[in-house]
Amino acid sequence: MNKKIWSVLVVGIILLIPILGYELWYAPNYAGDDYYTFIGDSYQEVIEKDDSSNDFHAYYYNQKSFDKDGNEKLLKFNSAIGRPIKPDNFIKITYNEKRDRVLSWEKVQKNEVPTKSLDAINK
Repeated sequence: MNKKIWSVLVVGIILLIPILGYELWYAPNYAGDDYYTFIGDSYQEVIEKDDSSNDFHAYYYNQKSFDKDGNEKLLKFNSAIGRPIKPDNFIKITYNEKRDRVLSWEKVQKNEVPTKSLDAINK
């Protein structure tokens, strides 16, 4: 019986390690809150040089964005695709408060934007 208890404890600890790792390290650093915005032609184009002295274009955005409750936050991010984001699109932005950084963005359909966010965007 004693071996059975120790086996259960060891297996329990082994299973807890990834869960604790996710909660204590991954989630605070690589997960975030979703914000929504509408992309127009409001970007800044910057021509930069890479390590081989080749020109590449970077497109930077400063967008008023809104969470699911309609709370506003000014977010700064770039297109990361080598061209500007197509205008007249709704974008969902994942923002990490701890790192004060936009982690990702993706195009969404208007019907995927929460109602309070959409109301705030349309004001």
